[in-house]
Amino acid sequence: MDYAGLFIYMLVGGITPGPNNFMCLYLGARHGVKGARRFLIGSMGSVFIKMLLCGLLNLALASLIPGLVPYMKWLGAAYMAYLGVHILLSGIRESKNPPAEDEARPAEKASAYKDGILLQILNIKSWIYALSIFSIYVVPYSAHFSSILLWSAAATLVLIVCSLLWVLFGTAIKSLYAKYRLPCDVVMCLSLIYCAITAVL
Repeated sequence: MDYAGLFIYMLVGGITPGPNNFMCLYLGARHGVKGARRFLIGSMGSVFIKMLLCGLLNLALASLIPGLVPYMKWLGAAYMAYLGVHILLSGIRESKNPPAEDEARPAEKASAYKDGILLQILNIKSWIYALSIFSIYVVPYSAHFSSILLWSAAATLVLIVCSLLWVLFGTAIKSLYAKYRLPCDVVMCLSLIYCAITAVL
């Protein structure tokens, strides 16, 4: 097994911009680490299940995915565009009606488990990421359940670290984001719409 290639692929796939990472950046800038935790738990829980499915059913999924990809691409693209528009409209609303300085925004309302779960179900990038990890690097060398479980956990751990880095980056620019909320939301909206367009091309 090419361990170096596998780890490099997992790291590059996890840290590069994509729908999950843009949402982590947005939630970190908007609500901080605490406010992003539910999204992260939902998203990473879904990723782990997705990894296990792709590992255990690699051959079946490999034959089914070509037929499902067009539908998943459009569903995923529609959801990414929805998230982008939602971020933009939220910024427009708040720029017109800014909250009072002392108004606390409850962290529990910042994100939801279902948002992270739904994003990962429809995120074609992470399906391809999971399938390629097992079809290229793992299953040809070991199809044992323990090996699939180990690499599912390892890939999920890498994604957790990468997602947290995006959240922390968002948190680090929180004051800048608060000052330039609308332009930042426009950039994030356009980034998600770009992800949506490239998903279906």
